[in-house]
This record gives sequence, structure tokens and C-alpha cells, in this order.
Amino acid sequence: MMERAAVRFLGWCASRRRRQLERTWRDAARVQEAALQSLVGAARDTEFGLVHGLNGIRSVADYQSRVPVREYRHFRPFWDRALGGESDITWPGRCRNWVKTSGTTAGDKLIPVTAEAFSSHRKGGWDAFLMAVERVGARALVGGPALLLGASTAARWVGVDCHVGDLSGLALRRLPPGIRALCSPAPEIAAIADWEERLGHVAALASRQDLRLLCGMPSWLVALFERVAGLRQSAGRPIRELAQCWPNLRALIHGGVAFGPYASVFEEWMGRRLERIEVYPASEGFVGVQTEATGGLTLMLDYGIFYEFVPVEDLASERPRRHTVADLELNRSYAVVMTTGAGLWSYVLGDTVRFTTRDPLRLVLTGRTRHCVNAFGENVVVEEIERALVGACRRTEAEVAEFTVAPCFPSPGEPHGGHEWLVEFRDEPREPADFARVLDETLMALNADYRAKRAGDVGMLAPRVTALPPGAFHAWMRAAGKLGDQHKVPRATNDRAVAEAVLAAAGHGGADLLAVSRA
Repeated sequence: MMERAAVRFLGWCASRRRRQLERTWRDAARVQEAALQSLVGAARDTEFGLVHGLNGIRSVADYQSRVPVREYRHFRPFWDRALGGESDITWPGRCRNWVKTSGTTAGDKLIPVTAEAFSSHRKGGWDAFLMAVERVGARALVGGPALLLGASTAARWVGVDCHVGDLSGLALRRLPPGIRALCSPAPEIAAIADWEERLGHVAALASRQDLRLLCGMPSWLVALFERVAGLRQSAGRPIRELAQCWPNLRALIHGGVAFGPYASVFEEWMGRRLERIEVYPASEGFVGVQTEATGGLTLMLDYGIFYEFVPVEDLASERPRRHTVADLELNRSYAVVMTTGAGLWSYVLGDTVRFTTRDPLRLVLTGRTRHCVNAFGENVVVEEIERALVGACRRTEAEVAEFTVAPCFPSPGEPHGGHEWLVEFRDEPREPADFARVLDETLMALNADYRAKRAGDVGMLAPRVTALPPGAFHAWMRAAGKLGDQHKVPRATNDRAVAEAVLAAAGHGGADLLAVSRA
């Protein structure tokens, strides 16, 4: 009886939310202006509000004339004071909860998470779940637990009466008791701070559960699959295919990294294709949910966040162009700028996106504002790198566990530079030279600057692939204190700091960079 009632309720919620979203999409500009007015009204008496005259703002133009685009480094002095015990700095009252980001663009960052911010994140998680209900039906999801492979729920004290943790862990602690009871792992496992210890306990529990839904970052879910397979091997059960372990598993909610490089790995582990719902949850705010089976992420406009979009080429400008949902262009690369109920005001998120449709506004992540390879004027972004990798894997029947791309600078012995791909293969390509060739051909097809630099090997040499041994990236992340949770491997860097650290962790000297090599 309870299960039938839950099925009916979830079906009603999914239908109702779909109607709400459709109304929002039809009136996107008005919804966003209302969000901005609500935010400036709430913060008008804060120190930030008084300095910037938020009380006098009546339009988007007023706001943009008074509040400049800022990065984390501009907000840090305000937030250091808030951590020190001061109130009403960039948002009313005191913020007691803070999250530590993975620090891929500006080192480690502490971001305030107010009650309003938690509300935004809960809406994003709930919408993702309702999209899963639409895809596979409520009955398929309510008969067993959902596995949330996120950060530890443990937190540490910081500043004056504040505590800091990872976003997914803090959000998990705040789930309503009825919802939390339907989720795995159990609270005592979720609170384990050490990632590898926690993963072991999660695997042991999950291998005995009738899972219906998986939620997490693809790279760390693969690590979970390997742990579960090891347990099944010890018990004398089939190792590679986990469909027998979780016969009723139907859906996957994923985010954090592009899924393309992991698609074939997931299908091999599962023995079938799961329904996938991609999400775009940043520590600063929940940005997008995949609301359709195809077509990318939908920008979620009614989470109390006001969005601006700055053309990537304007980021270094003192007066960048600032577009809103009313006037952005399709198929153009923008940096995401957000104003939120956590006291972030025209804050540069650090991600770059490209919009593909307008009704609704759907986007694809193209990279990070500081994650590209542009050592020789080639300006290759993460989206292009990931597409090249997927193409090379398909053409050579390879599977990749992790990778990163860095420049290889000219040297006395080689006057031309190029790109080095550090790749940890799960299944190596049939012909390594073919793998590198497809990478090169795909990037030339996607990027005119790269194609020009590669012409005649004059500006750049062909890419070099260094295959690293299993566990190389894991060892680097452990040494760097970035193991598990929200941390991820940078897909591209414009210097060799990450590449050299990964090579060192792998025990690879990095001398043989001029030919496709095996570490």
C-alpha cells in the first residue's frame, strides 16, 4: 500500500514539475529579473548592499551599472571577515556552513552556503530525481535504495563557530529523514572521512543491495564498480558484469566530468545501458539538469539564481559585455557569472558553456576559464579534447580510465613544441600510433587555430601519447590530497605542473615525450 501511494505521489510530482518548467521556459527573462530583484531586496541592508546601492536597483541595467563582475579573490576579504564572526557582509546574518571546492581554477576556495543556497541545491537534486521518474517510472525506483556516492558527511570547524565540508556531504546531512532512509550508504558509512576506507564500506554494502538508482561522478563510480567486482570475485561470482548484482538498476544521475569517455566502460560493467540524467551542480549553485533524453543540460532558471554570461574573450576586460538569458547567442562560448542567495554577486564561476537551443535554454559545458591548452596559439578547449578522446577510443577500441593534456615545450633537441597526452588506459588501443593520429585529426577538424599551427609541423608537432600504468592518477590524487569526493583530474592545463606531478607519481621520468610510449 505504501509503495503504491509513493508511486502515485512521485508520478504526480513529476507531471506537476514538468508543467512548471514549461511555464518558466516560456517566460525566462521575467523569471530571471524576478530572481534578481528578490536577491537585491534581501541584501540591500548588508555592507555589500549599502556600498553598491542595491536599494536603488530597479532593473538589470541598474544592477550591472553598480555591481562589477568579480572573481573569488575579490570576495575572499569579505568572506574572511564573515568566517571571523562578522554578520551582514555580503548576505544577511551569519553563514555557519561553508564548502571547500576542488580548487581547479583558483586553488582551494571556501564558499558560503546559506539556507537559501541549500534550498537551491535541494531543488536541483529533486528535479534530477523527477527526471529519472519520468524516464523509467516511479515503480522502478521505489522498490530499493538509491546509492549516492558523494563526499563524506563529516565536517570540521573553521573560523568562529563555522564548519566546512564538501557540498554533497553537507547536502546529504540535510535530507529529510524520510528521503534519507531511502538512500545508501547508511549515515555511519557516509560519515567516514577517509575516501578509500569509505569506498570499501560502500562497496561491501552496495554489493548486497537491490540498487535502483546510482548518483555520482563517473570516474568515482567506476572505482566503486572495481571494488564490487573484487568482492564478487572473492565470493566466486561473475566479475565483469554487474547486471547480475543489481538486476533492477535502471537509472544513473551523473555530473562533474563529461560522461563520453566513460560511456563504453559503464556499458561493459553494467551489461546494458542505463537511463542517464546529467546534472551540473557547482559548489556555488546548482546550474543545470538534463530535462530531456537528448539535447544537453537545461539551465534551471527558478532556483533563486540570477545568471549573466560573459563572452570568453571579454574576461580580461575591465568592462566585459554581460549578457542575460534575454540576449545571449547560441553556439558562442561564454563564462558563467552568477548572483546567488549565498552572497555571491556577479561571481565568475570558472566554467565556460555554449548554448545549443533557446526554448528551453540548453547548454553544454566547454571547459574552465583557465583550463585550456594555448601554449602556441592553438587555444584548444576541454570540449574539443574530450571529443577527440572519444573518437580515438572508438576508432581503436580503447578504453580510458583517466587522462590529462599538457603542452610539451621546445627544447634544445627539438625546436618545436606540441601536446602531451598522459593517458591511463583500461584497455589499450590496438595501435598506439592510430590513437594519436585520430586525436590529431579530430582536433584539426574541430579547431582552426590548432589546424593552422599543425600545418607542415611548423608551429606544432603531432600529439604524443604517454600511456601510464594503472593507478597512476589515483597515486597523484592521493599525494595531492585530492582523492575522492568532488575532486577531479584537470583535463587540460597550460603548463606542465600537473603533468610532471602525475609522471612522478607514476614513477615515469617523462624523458620519452617525442614518441607514443608505454610507461
